[in-house]
Amino acid sequence: MIPVAGAVRVGDYRVRGFRLSIPFLLLWVLMLPLLVLIVPVLFVAAICARLNPFMAVWAILRVLAALRGTQVEVVNDSVSMLLNIF
Repeated sequence: MIPVAGAVRVGDYRVRGFRLSIPFLLLWVLMLPLLVLIVPVLFVAAICARLNPFMAVWAILRVLAALRGTQVEVVNDSVSMLLNIF
């Protein structure tokens, strides 16, 4: 299953900072018109590369599903940022 939400925490080491929850459902809905335009191009590119287009789409969906549970932490001298995908 593809990730449905994420949380971003931004703050300083000395201060707690703030946490922002992001529902990915809104992102998927906003990206839907762009996806409708990109899918035919991907199918033509897959056929030109002699790949099965359905297997290529399946591979992309598997990569998206593997993102679930990812934690990314970026630390600078003054600011830290943590991204959780669940």
